[in-house]
Amino acid sequence: MCILIGFIAGMIVIHEVDAKNEKIKTDALKEEIREAKKPVNVYFPKRNIKYGEIPRNSYNPDNFVIEDGFMAYYNENGEKISHVGVDLSYHNNKVDFKKLADSPVEFVMLRCGYRGYTEGGLIEDEKFKEYAKAANENNLKLGVYFFTQAITEQEAIAEADYVIKLIENYDISYPVAFDIEYVEDEEARTNTAELSREDLSKICIAFCERIKEAGYYPMIYASENWLRRKLDVSMLKEYDFWAPQYLEKNDFLYDFTIWQYTDSGNAPGVEGSCDLNVSMVDYAKFVPSLREAIKTNGEIGEYSDNTPNITIQ
Repeated sequence: MCILIGFIAGMIVIHEVDAKNEKIKTDALKEEIREAKKPVNVYFPKRNIKYGEIPRNSYNPDNFVIEDGFMAYYNENGEKISHVGVDLSYHNNKVDFKKLADSPVEFVMLRCGYRGYTEGGLIEDEKFKEYAKAANENNLKLGVYFFTQAITEQEAIAEADYVIKLIENYDISYPVAFDIEYVEDEEARTNTAELSREDLSKICIAFCERIKEAGYYPMIYASENWLRRKLDVSMLKEYDFWAPQYLEKNDFLYDFTIWQYTDSGNAPGVEGSCDLNVSMVDYAKFVPSLREAIKTNGEIGEYSDNTPNITIQ
């Protein structure tokens, strides 16, 4: 009986020691996770968005002016809040990025790839790697866009994954845009598929959410006509719009953050004409930090300085 009692007592002691050791290991693991998950300060600029059923254009068209050959925007306090950009692809087959960087141009949106009109293959832009490397080397802020022909949400996710793989080795400080627009070829996949406004909006959302999961900042490039006729804009309130509109005065119906104001502009270092853009947001202030937070499993904090800011949940 004494032997049995001693055995049981010994087992209890061993169990208590094991439990204590397990708690020490668990606490150490929790501390390791806590230390690894460091807060990352992310600054989100506050914008005056006019909400209704859809976010609407709230910019004063008279405050857009041409300065040094490029579009600029001044707020009601007379402060310049805009940033000059160009978008390029293999169609712009000769670019001197040093000259471009020495000009007023601050950011470049590069076409990284596209889906074929008929066969539906995913194709890298011929100039993407060369131009992305050159943009990074010359300290130009860099964003990308992908020309879609997705006809299902699954295809849109595949396009996003393709883009994420293409851009993983470059410093991306501007948005990753989903370029959805009319195609003249009657045999194009998006012209032959019977897709509703809801279907197309869900395709946009699928791409944008996958891009967001990877720590990049998604955006939708679409004309006002496409937005009105093809998409349900009320489903897309969470995303910024890149607006192509080639008019002297901007009367774009919807809220936007980048305006592609001409497709026949000129920029130093770019041979021939190119698309010119004006961004109402300095994405480079927060996009790299957002990416870093996702990569390091960090908690997105709120950057605080004298500039008004908001935290996006």
